Amino acid sequence: MAEKIELSGVRAKLKAHKDANAGERTVTLSESGISCTVPNFINHGLWMKAQRVAKGDTPKAQAAFVCEVVRFEGEKLTLTDLAELVPAGDTLQLIGEVFGGKDDNAEGESGNVLN
Repeated sequence: MAEKIELSGVRAKLKAHKDANAGERTVTLSESGISCTVPNFINHGLWMKAQRVAKGDTPKAQAAFVCEVVRFEGEKLTLTDLAELVPAGDTLQLIGEVFGGKDDNAEGESGNVLN
């Protein structure tokens, strides 16, 4: 029987952060009206997997990452589905959701630097 290892220090803090951000949020796509679920915590391993699929093509890696983590009304889409069936505006919206995350400060509010 394997002995359970107790995390301490930074690993314990990271695990607590991951646990505190469990669950998902719902996003309605602006153009198609499709309801999508996006995890609140997305591990870096999924981004590395998307990069391997894309073989150095950054836009393709972003699309692969969206396909890996987002559920479209409960369904997982392929890269081909995303490219052929999802409007560009919706795809860009999802890229913003996945890479931008949750932001409590709107643009221009105190705490944000505008360029």
